[in-house]
Amino acid sequence: MASDDDYMAFLNKANQDTGAGATTQSSGKIALKAKDAGSEVPKEISKVCRDAVYISDADEPFEEVSLKWDGKNGLPTESEFAALINHPSPPDAEISILDPLVWDTKGQYTDVLEAVRQATAGNDVRVYRVVRDATRVEYWLVSSKDGKLVGAKALGVES
Repeated sequence: MASDDDYMAFLNKANQDTGAGATTQSSGKIALKAKDAGSEVPKEISKVCRDAVYISDADEPFEEVSLKWDGKNGLPTESEFAALINHPSPPDAEISILDPLVWDTKGQYTDVLEAVRQATAGNDVRVYRVVRDATRVEYWLVSSKDGKLVGAKALGVES
């Protein structure tokens, strides 16, 4: 039989953090960057994100997005977007671009879409669908203005 000290040493070792210091979400997956340091979120987007929820198998709140983007070529391509959000493997990222009205066929997220449009003075809004794993995707509603890509994102669980 082990002594109390031996047993505590065993428990402490078993409970050590073995992570490599990566930023993770509750699921253990690497978190994608939604905000750059010092990049402010427009008030319209902050306001709508307080109450907006994406409805799927797990209802999740919308989160603010504010990333530095020069926007010289309009909105980013799929591969540019993967690099912008710090996807761990941009060339292999499963990202598709959707028209906002095709994405929101029932008009459930009109408030979010309008907040992004207002924050960017009516510029085009694009939805990026980022596959996280077999059942989870993130939807990023974004537009560009003044050297930033701003909008909102939400997790969808689709089983």
